[in-house]
Amino acid sequence: MSLTTRLPLAFLLIFVIASLLPTACGEGIGTEICGDGIDNDHDGVIDEGVDEDGDTYRSCDIPDLIDCDDNNAAVHPGAIELCDGLDNDCDPAGAVDDVDIDGDGYISSDCGGLDCDDNDEDAHPGRPESCDFADNDCDGEIDEGFDADNDTWSFCAGDCDNTDPLINPDATEICDGIDNDCDCSHDSSSGDSNGDGERCGPGDENVDEDFDLDGDHFVDASNAFCFAFYGPGGPGEAVGDCDDDPITGPTVFPHAHEDSSDGLDNDCDGCIDECQDEDGDGWDTCDPGPGGGGAVASDTCTGPLLPDDGLAADCNDRPTELDLFAEYMYPGFEAVETRYEQDFGLITVYDQCDTVDNNCDGCIDEGYISDCSGLVDPADFLANGPGPCTHPVP
Repeated sequence: MSLTTRLPLAFLLIFVIASLLPTACGEGIGTEICGDGIDNDHDGVIDEGVDEDGDTYRSCDIPDLIDCDDNNAAVHPGAIELCDGLDNDCDPAGAVDDVDIDGDGYISSDCGGLDCDDNDEDAHPGRPESCDFADNDCDGEIDEGFDADNDTWSFCAGDCDNTDPLINPDATEICDGIDNDCDCSHDSSSGDSNGDGERCGPGDENVDEDFDLDGDHFVDASNAFCFAFYGPGGPGEAVGDCDDDPITGPTVFPHAHEDSSDGLDNDCDGCIDECQDEDGDGWDTCDPGPGGGGAVASDTCTGPLLPDDGLAADCNDRPTELDLFAEYMYPGFEAVETRYEQDFGLITVYDQCDTVDNNCDGCIDEGYISDCSGLVDPADFLANGPGPCTHPVP
Protein backbone atom coordinates (compact mmCIF):
# COMPACT_ATOMS: atom_id res chain seq x y z
CA MET A 1 0.00 0.00 0.00
CA SER A 2 1.39 3.32 -1.00
CA LEU A 3 2.05 6.16 1.39
CA THR A 4 -0.74 8.19 -0.09
CA THR A 5 -3.09 5.40 0.70
CA ARG A 6 -1.88 4.82 4.30
CA LEU A 7 -2.21 8.46 5.44
CA PRO A 8 -5.97 8.76 4.88
CA LEU A 9 -6.49 5.54 6.80
CA ALA A 10 -4.43 6.80 9.75
CA PHE A 11 -6.39 10.03 9.91
CA LEU A 12 -9.61 8.04 9.75
CA LEU A 13 -8.55 5.84 12.68
CA ILE A 14 -7.63 8.87 14.80
CA PHE A 15 -10.99 10.45 14.01
CA VAL A 16 -12.89 7.32 15.07
CA ILE A 17 -11.01 7.02 18.37
CA ALA A 18 -11.43 10.71 19.13
CA SER A 19 -15.15 10.50 18.47
CA LEU A 20 -15.46 7.77 21.07
CA LEU A 21 -13.77 9.87 23.79
CA PRO A 22 -15.29 12.92 25.60
CA THR A 23 -13.76 16.22 24.76
CA ALA A 24 -11.44 17.91 27.24
CA CYS A 25 -14.14 20.45 28.01
CA GLY A 26 -16.96 17.93 28.23
CA GLU A 27 -18.53 16.33 31.35
CA GLY A 28 -16.64 13.50 33.02
CA ILE A 29 -13.10 14.74 32.61
CA GLY A 30 -11.52 14.85 36.07
CA THR A 31 -13.09 14.61 39.58
CA GLU A 32 -14.68 17.60 41.30
CA ILE A 33 -12.74 18.62 44.41
CA CYS A 34 -14.93 20.28 47.03
CA GLY A 35 -14.00 23.73 48.19
CA ASP A 36 -11.18 24.64 45.80
CA GLY A 37 -13.23 27.04 43.71
CA ILE A 38 -12.33 25.21 40.46
CA ASP A 39 -14.53 23.35 38.01
CA ASN A 40 -12.43 20.20 38.23
CA ASP A 41 -14.75 18.05 36.11
CA HIS A 42 -15.25 20.76 33.49
CA ASP A 43 -19.04 20.57 33.67
CA GLY A 44 -19.53 24.30 33.97
CA VAL A 45 -20.41 24.15 37.70
CA ILE A 46 -17.93 24.85 40.47
CA ASP A 47 -17.89 22.77 43.67
CA GLU A 48 -21.29 21.27 43.00
CA GLY A 49 -22.66 18.46 45.14
CA VAL A 50 -25.89 16.67 45.94
CA ASP A 51 -28.41 16.94 48.79
CA GLU A 52 -29.66 13.42 49.30
CA ASP A 53 -31.24 14.02 52.75
CA GLY A 54 -33.06 17.25 51.87
CA ASP A 55 -31.52 19.37 54.61
CA THR A 56 -30.45 22.05 52.05
CA TYR A 57 -26.79 21.29 52.65
CA ARG A 58 -24.82 19.59 49.84
CA SER A 59 -22.18 16.94 49.89
CA CYS A 60 -19.82 19.32 48.14
CA ASP A 61 -19.55 23.01 48.94
CA ILE A 62 -17.19 25.46 50.57
CA PRO A 63 -15.70 23.82 53.70
CA ASP A 64 -18.01 25.55 56.20
CA LEU A 65 -21.15 24.39 54.38
CA ILE A 66 -20.32 20.77 53.44
CA ASP A 67 -22.84 18.22 54.73
CA CYS A 68 -20.70 15.63 56.47
CA ASP A 69 -23.51 13.06 56.40
CA ASP A 70 -25.84 13.51 53.45
CA ASN A 71 -27.93 10.54 54.54
CA ASN A 72 -29.08 12.16 57.84
CA ALA A 73 -31.10 15.37 57.69
CA ALA A 74 -30.30 16.08 61.36
CA VAL A 75 -26.60 16.29 60.57
CA HIS A 76 -25.36 19.41 58.80
CA PRO A 77 -23.44 22.63 59.47
CA GLY A 78 -25.20 24.75 62.09
CA ALA A 79 -27.08 21.87 63.70
CA ILE A 80 -27.04 21.66 67.52
CA GLU A 81 -24.45 19.22 68.75
CA LEU A 82 -25.97 16.37 70.75
CA CYS A 83 -24.57 13.58 72.88
CA ASP A 84 -25.34 10.87 70.36
CA GLY A 85 -22.02 9.76 68.95
CA LEU A 86 -22.44 11.87 65.78
CA ASP A 87 -20.79 15.02 64.53
CA ASN A 88 -24.15 16.79 64.37
CA ASP A 89 -22.82 20.23 63.47
CA CYS A 90 -20.24 19.03 60.89
CA ASP A 91 -17.57 21.29 62.36
CA PRO A 92 -14.32 21.33 60.34
CA ALA A 93 -12.48 19.57 63.17
CA GLY A 94 -14.89 16.65 62.96
CA ALA A 95 -15.40 16.68 66.77
CA VAL A 96 -18.11 14.36 68.06
CA ASP A 97 -20.30 15.15 71.11
CA ASP A 98 -18.46 18.40 71.86
CA VAL A 99 -21.51 19.86 73.66
CA ASP A 100 -20.86 23.17 75.45
CA ILE A 101 -24.25 24.84 75.91
CA ASP A 102 -23.07 27.59 78.26
CA GLY A 103 -20.02 28.45 76.17
CA ASP A 104 -17.52 28.27 79.00
CA GLY A 105 -15.09 26.14 77.02
CA TYR A 106 -15.83 22.90 78.88
CA ILE A 107 -17.68 19.91 77.43
CA SER A 108 -20.81 18.80 79.26
CA SER A 109 -20.38 15.91 81.68
CA ASP A 110 -23.40 14.33 79.97
CA CYS A 111 -21.16 13.87 76.94
CA GLY A 112 -18.16 12.64 78.86
CA GLY A 113 -16.74 16.11 79.50
CA LEU A 114 -15.83 17.87 82.76
CA ASP A 115 -18.54 20.57 82.97
CA CYS A 116 -20.87 19.53 85.83
CA ASP A 117 -23.48 22.17 84.93
CA ASP A 118 -23.52 23.02 81.24
CA ASN A 119 -26.34 25.53 81.75
CA ASP A 120 -24.20 27.76 83.97
CA GLU A 121 -21.10 29.43 82.55
CA ASP A 122 -19.93 30.05 86.13
CA ALA A 123 -19.69 26.33 86.89
CA HIS A 124 -16.68 24.50 85.49
CA PRO A 125 -13.38 22.98 86.62
CA GLY A 126 -10.92 25.54 87.96
CA ARG A 127 -13.48 28.16 88.94
CA PRO A 128 -13.16 29.40 92.56
CA GLU A 129 -15.97 28.12 94.80
CA SER A 130 -18.62 30.66 95.79
CA CYS A 131 -21.13 30.48 98.60
CA ASP A 132 -24.25 30.01 96.52
CA PHE A 133 -25.46 26.45 97.16
CA ALA A 134 -23.87 25.25 93.91
CA ASP A 135 -20.81 23.20 92.94
CA ASN A 136 -18.95 26.00 91.13
CA ASP A 137 -15.62 24.20 90.64
CA CYS A 138 -17.17 20.83 89.65
CA ASP A 139 -15.35 18.85 92.33
CA GLY A 140 -18.50 17.15 93.60
CA GLU A 141 -18.76 19.32 96.75
CA ILE A 142 -21.07 22.27 97.38
CA ASP A 143 -19.91 25.46 99.10
CA GLU A 144 -16.83 23.80 100.56
CA GLY A 145 -14.88 26.22 102.71
CA PHE A 146 -18.02 28.12 103.76
CA ASP A 147 -19.25 25.74 106.49
CA ALA A 148 -17.24 26.91 109.48
CA ASP A 149 -19.07 24.72 112.05
CA ASN A 150 -19.02 21.57 109.87
CA ASP A 151 -22.74 20.88 110.21
CA THR A 152 -23.09 20.42 106.41
CA TRP A 153 -24.88 23.79 106.16
CA SER A 154 -23.16 26.97 104.94
CA PHE A 155 -24.52 30.39 105.83
CA CYS A 156 -25.50 30.98 102.20
CA ALA A 157 -27.50 27.74 102.20
CA GLY A 158 -29.49 28.84 105.25
CA ASP A 159 -27.28 28.33 108.34
CA CYS A 160 -28.17 31.30 110.53
CA ASP A 161 -25.28 30.63 112.93
CA ASN A 162 -22.17 29.23 111.27
CA THR A 163 -20.36 28.99 114.59
CA ASP A 164 -22.68 26.48 116.24
CA PRO A 165 -23.17 23.00 114.70
CA LEU A 166 -26.45 22.59 116.64
CA ILE A 167 -28.05 25.53 114.82
CA ASN A 168 -29.05 24.97 111.19
CA PRO A 169 -32.20 24.36 109.11
CA ASP A 170 -32.18 20.66 110.02
CA ALA A 171 -31.86 21.24 113.78
CA THR A 172 -34.65 20.60 116.27
CA GLU A 173 -36.13 23.68 117.92
CA ILE A 174 -35.54 23.71 121.67
CA CYS A 175 -36.88 26.20 124.20
CA ASP A 176 -33.92 28.50 124.75
CA GLY A 177 -34.75 31.87 123.19
CA ILE A 178 -32.71 30.97 120.06
CA ASP A 179 -33.86 30.23 116.52
CA ASN A 180 -32.36 26.74 116.42
CA ASP A 181 -33.91 25.70 113.09
CA CYS A 182 -33.17 29.00 111.29
CA ASP A 183 -36.74 29.75 110.18
CA CYS A 184 -36.83 33.28 111.60
CA SER A 185 -36.17 36.20 109.21
CA HIS A 186 -32.60 36.95 110.26
CA ASP A 187 -31.85 39.15 107.26
CA SER A 188 -34.89 41.44 107.38
CA SER A 189 -36.65 43.77 109.79
CA SER A 190 -39.48 41.25 110.18
CA GLY A 191 -37.08 39.20 112.29
CA ASP A 192 -37.78 41.66 115.12
CA SER A 193 -41.51 40.99 115.20
CA ASN A 194 -41.91 42.07 118.83
CA GLY A 195 -40.06 45.36 118.30
CA ASP A 196 -37.58 44.95 121.13
CA GLY A 197 -34.56 45.77 118.97
CA GLU A 198 -33.25 42.19 118.96
CA ARG A 199 -33.67 40.26 115.73
CA CYS A 200 -34.79 36.63 116.06
CA GLY A 201 -34.58 36.66 119.84
CA PRO A 202 -37.00 35.68 122.61
CA GLY A 203 -40.57 36.57 121.71
CA ASP A 204 -39.94 36.97 117.97
CA GLU A 205 -41.92 34.95 115.47
CA ASN A 206 -40.49 31.49 114.75
CA VAL A 207 -38.30 31.50 117.83
CA ASP A 208 -39.28 28.61 120.15
CA GLU A 209 -42.44 28.37 118.06
CA ASP A 210 -42.92 24.70 118.91
CA PHE A 211 -43.64 25.74 122.50
CA ASP A 212 -46.46 28.18 121.70
CA LEU A 213 -49.54 25.96 121.62
CA ASP A 214 -52.11 28.78 121.66
CA GLY A 215 -50.48 30.67 118.79
CA ASP A 216 -50.25 34.06 120.53
CA HIS A 217 -46.47 34.32 119.89
CA PHE A 218 -45.69 33.98 123.60
CA VAL A 219 -43.86 30.88 124.81
CA ASP A 220 -45.32 28.66 127.54
CA ALA A 221 -43.47 29.74 130.69
CA SER A 222 -44.76 26.74 132.62
CA ASN A 223 -43.37 24.15 130.19
CA ALA A 224 -40.65 22.13 131.89
CA PHE A 225 -38.26 22.78 129.00
CA CYS A 226 -39.02 26.52 128.92
CA PHE A 227 -39.31 27.40 132.59
CA ALA A 228 -35.63 28.16 133.16
CA PHE A 229 -35.65 30.72 130.35
CA TYR A 230 -39.21 32.07 130.33
CA GLY A 231 -40.32 31.41 133.91
CA PRO A 232 -40.06 33.87 136.83
CA GLY A 233 -36.58 35.35 136.93
CA GLY A 234 -35.54 33.86 133.58
CA PRO A 235 -33.99 36.07 130.90
CA GLY A 236 -37.04 35.61 128.66
CA GLU A 237 -39.62 36.16 131.38
CA ALA A 238 -41.02 39.27 129.65
CA VAL A 239 -42.28 37.10 126.79
CA GLY A 240 -43.26 34.08 128.87
CA ASP A 241 -46.91 33.08 128.52
CA CYS A 242 -48.75 32.35 131.76
CA ASP A 243 -51.46 30.39 129.91
CA ASP A 244 -50.57 28.49 126.74
CA ASP A 245 -53.73 26.40 126.60
CA PRO A 246 -55.15 26.36 123.04
CA ILE A 247 -58.66 27.05 124.43
CA THR A 248 -58.13 29.75 127.07
CA GLY A 249 -54.67 30.94 126.14
CA PRO A 250 -55.00 32.98 122.90
CA THR A 251 -56.16 36.07 124.83
CA VAL A 252 -53.70 35.57 127.69
CA PHE A 253 -50.13 36.86 127.38
CA PRO A 254 -47.97 39.66 128.82
CA HIS A 255 -49.50 43.14 128.38
CA ALA A 256 -52.70 41.78 126.83
CA HIS A 257 -55.90 43.76 127.36
CA GLU A 258 -57.52 42.67 130.61
CA ASP A 259 -61.09 41.45 130.21
CA SER A 260 -62.95 42.29 133.41
CA SER A 261 -65.42 39.43 133.14
CA ASP A 262 -63.70 36.32 131.74
CA GLY A 263 -62.09 35.03 134.94
CA LEU A 264 -58.63 35.00 133.32
CA ASP A 265 -55.40 36.82 134.05
CA ASN A 266 -55.24 38.18 130.51
CA ASP A 267 -52.12 40.31 130.95
CA CYS A 268 -50.20 37.77 133.06
CA ASP A 269 -49.66 40.20 135.92
CA GLY A 270 -51.06 37.94 138.65
CA CYS A 271 -54.38 39.77 138.84
CA ILE A 272 -57.65 38.40 137.47
CA ASP A 273 -60.33 40.64 135.94
CA GLU A 274 -58.76 43.79 137.38
CA CYS A 275 -59.32 47.31 136.16
CA GLN A 276 -56.05 49.25 136.09
CA ASP A 277 -54.68 52.55 134.92
CA GLU A 278 -50.95 51.95 134.69
CA ASP A 279 -50.22 54.92 132.42
CA GLY A 280 -52.12 57.35 134.67
CA ASP A 281 -54.26 58.90 131.93
CA GLY A 282 -57.51 58.42 133.88
CA TRP A 283 -58.83 55.65 131.63
CA ASP A 284 -58.89 52.10 132.90
CA THR A 285 -58.35 48.86 131.03
CA CYS A 286 -61.88 47.51 131.41
CA ASP A 287 -64.75 47.75 129.01
CA PRO A 288 -68.02 49.00 130.56
CA GLY A 289 -69.37 46.46 133.01
CA PRO A 290 -68.60 44.88 136.36
CA GLY A 291 -64.99 44.69 137.44
CA GLY A 292 -62.53 46.09 139.88
CA GLY A 293 -64.37 45.23 143.06
CA GLY A 294 -64.76 41.60 142.00
CA ALA A 295 -61.22 41.19 140.84
CA VAL A 296 -58.96 38.61 142.43
CA ALA A 297 -55.60 40.02 143.49
CA SER A 298 -52.37 38.37 144.48
CA ASP A 299 -49.00 39.51 145.75
CA THR A 300 -47.80 39.79 142.17
CA CYS A 301 -50.35 42.41 141.06
CA THR A 302 -48.44 45.26 139.39
CA GLY A 303 -51.00 48.04 139.86
CA PRO A 304 -53.91 49.09 142.04
CA LEU A 305 -57.33 47.56 141.46
CA LEU A 306 -59.88 50.18 140.44
CA PRO A 307 -63.65 50.16 140.24
CA ASP A 308 -64.78 50.09 136.63
CA ASP A 309 -65.19 53.67 135.41
CA GLY A 310 -68.00 52.59 133.07
CA LEU A 311 -66.19 53.97 130.04
CA ALA A 312 -64.62 52.30 127.06
CA ALA A 313 -61.34 50.51 127.69
CA ASP A 314 -58.03 52.29 127.26
CA CYS A 315 -56.42 50.92 124.08
CA ASN A 316 -52.91 51.48 125.45
CA ASP A 317 -52.36 51.29 129.18
CA ARG A 318 -48.69 50.30 129.18
CA PRO A 319 -46.57 52.08 131.80
CA THR A 320 -44.93 55.20 130.40
CA GLU A 321 -41.46 53.73 130.88
CA LEU A 322 -42.44 51.08 128.32
CA ASP A 323 -44.42 53.31 125.96
CA LEU A 324 -44.14 57.11 125.92
CA PHE A 325 -47.35 57.39 123.88
CA ALA A 326 -49.49 55.44 126.36
CA GLU A 327 -50.69 58.40 128.45
CA TYR A 328 -51.76 60.19 125.25
CA MET A 329 -53.86 57.30 124.00
CA TYR A 330 -57.37 56.82 125.37
CA PRO A 331 -60.97 56.90 124.08
CA GLY A 332 -62.27 60.37 123.20
CA PHE A 333 -58.84 62.02 123.23
CA GLU A 334 -59.44 65.66 122.15
CA ALA A 335 -57.22 67.68 124.42
CA VAL A 336 -54.72 68.68 121.77
CA GLU A 337 -55.00 71.91 119.81
CA THR A 338 -53.08 72.83 116.68
CA ARG A 339 -52.62 76.15 114.89
CA TYR A 340 -53.23 76.07 111.15
CA GLU A 341 -51.62 78.80 109.04
CA GLN A 342 -54.65 79.81 106.93
CA ASP A 343 -56.30 81.99 109.56
CA PHE A 344 -58.47 79.26 111.01
CA GLY A 345 -57.14 80.02 114.46
CA LEU A 346 -56.92 77.26 117.04
CA ILE A 347 -58.52 74.04 115.85
CA THR A 348 -59.44 71.35 118.38
CA VAL A 349 -58.60 68.01 116.77
CA TYR A 350 -59.52 64.46 117.64
CA ASP A 351 -56.07 63.00 117.13
CA GLN A 352 -52.42 64.03 117.00
CA CYS A 353 -50.31 63.44 113.93
CA ASP A 354 -47.87 61.09 115.64
CA THR A 355 -48.42 57.67 113.97
CA VAL A 356 -50.49 56.31 116.90
CA ASP A 357 -54.21 55.98 117.58
CA ASN A 358 -54.52 58.67 120.28
CA ASN A 359 -58.28 58.54 120.67
CA CYS A 360 -58.62 54.73 120.51
CA ASP A 361 -61.06 54.81 117.64
CA GLY A 362 -59.15 52.37 115.48
CA CYS A 363 -57.82 55.06 113.14
CA ILE A 364 -54.36 56.63 113.01
CA ASP A 365 -53.82 60.38 112.40
CA GLU A 366 -57.25 60.93 110.89
CA GLY A 367 -57.79 64.31 109.25
CA TYR A 368 -54.09 64.90 108.59
CA ILE A 369 -52.00 64.98 105.43
CA SER A 370 -49.62 62.01 105.39
CA ASP A 371 -46.53 64.15 106.09
CA CYS A 372 -48.27 65.79 109.10
CA SER A 373 -47.84 69.26 107.53
CA GLY A 374 -51.47 70.13 108.19
CA LEU A 375 -55.09 69.07 107.93
CA VAL A 376 -56.40 67.55 104.71
CA ASP A 377 -59.24 70.11 104.47
CA PRO A 378 -59.48 72.56 107.39
CA ALA A 379 -62.90 73.94 106.41
CA ASP A 380 -64.41 70.48 106.12
CA PHE A 381 -62.67 69.46 109.33
CA LEU A 382 -64.27 72.35 111.23
CA ALA A 383 -67.71 71.51 109.87
CA ASN A 384 -67.70 67.73 109.88
CA GLY A 385 -64.79 66.45 111.92
CA PRO A 386 -61.93 64.27 110.66
CA GLY A 387 -63.93 62.32 108.08
CA PRO A 388 -63.38 58.71 106.98
CA CYS A 389 -60.49 56.67 108.32
CA THR A 390 -57.68 56.33 105.78
CA HIS A 391 -55.09 54.75 108.09
CA PRO A 392 -56.74 52.13 110.31
CA VAL A 393 -54.82 50.52 113.14
CA PRO A 394 -53.20 47.33 111.79
